[in-house]
Amino acid sequence: MLVVPCLGFGPGGVRLGYGGGFFERTLASVAPRPVTVGVSYTHGFLPLLRPGLNDVVLDAMITEDGVMWRRPA
Repeated sequence: MLVVPCLGFGPGGVRLGYGGGFFERTLASVAPRPVTVGVSYTHGFLPLLRPGLNDVVLDAMITEDGVMWRRPA
């Protein structure tokens, strides 16, 4: 399991990170891909946030309100 800090998050497991691409590069170097869990505050939810071309969506998000699992595509 890879626990990832988030500045914010959007629908479907989209993560707003710190802008360096570290998360994506780390995942590209790890096999098999671990379960990815973001940590953020509930007020960090950004309903209009969409993934960029190189963004990797999270499997789950943990906030002070609980755990939210991404629905499979």
